[in-house]
Amino acid sequence: MTGTHLVVVAIATAQAGKEAELKSRLEGVATASWDEPGVVTYAVHDLVDQPGRFMMVEVYASQAAFDAHLETEHVKALIADLGSLVEGELVVHQGHASDFSAGSKGSL
Repeated sequence: MTGTHLVVVAIATAQAGKEAELKSRLEGVATASWDEPGVVTYAVHDLVDQPGRFMMVEVYASQAAFDAHLETEHVKALIADLGSLVEGELVVHQGHASDFSAGSKGSL
């Protein structure tokens, strides 16, 4: 992975009773995102020590690819429904790999 890749890590906590629905929606967005040309990887993880919390790890070829991802219908639909699925805020972090992470074991 080069320094031009954008890594996005998002954490979502399901509202009580909405855990399965949120997980399904997140997995649906991930699956649809795999067909986007600028998506390098997109995975949904259950947080081991926090049931009902999910971590999305997404890698985009560029900022432009991420911006295009945000304009897709599957992402817009999820964003529109977050208020009824997520407790609190969706926490999103963005980063680029540092030079240290350029090796095969340091990159995603």
